[in-house]
Amino acid sequence: MPTPIEIISTPHTKIADAGKGYEEAMSIGNHAAFTSLCADLRQRHLTHAHELAGLLLKRGERADGDGSFMSVVNKAALNVRFAVSADETSLLPSLRDAEKRLLEAYDNTLRECEIDRSFDPEEVSALHAQREIVLAHIGKIDAFQSALASKRKIPT
Repeated sequence: MPTPIEIISTPHTKIADAGKGYEEAMSIGNHAAFTSLCADLRQRHLTHAHELAGLLLKRGERADGDGSFMSVVNKAALNVRFAVSADETSLLPSLRDAEKRLLEAYDNTLRECEIDRSFDPEEVSALHAQREIVLAHIGKIDAFQSALASKRKIPT
């Protein structure tokens, strides 16, 4: 059974990976609306990582903000996808998939919190709130993709 520190560290690492992915997407994107979307989502993830780092610190553990090897893999995948299409809209499915994986990580973490009763309400509440924001991220990406497909004004 994982410890509470391991339970909180898992989404923290995945958030760090997501933040690096958005940073990379921003660097290869050419359109202001796409770059703005990535910057917004990246900032939200940085805020979440900071919050989780605070929860880890309260439990006596220092958070590792470097992420995992997956951030390197994700960076390479984004660059290859962009090199093939030369269009950042081709990156949207990858960004959406990353958010879905993050949502799954939150779901797993919250299930672990239910099993391990040592989590206080503040920790569980923070995880639930962050999960809801990730769900909203998926909606933003979907709205952006729909707007591009229909040539409507891009939502901000």
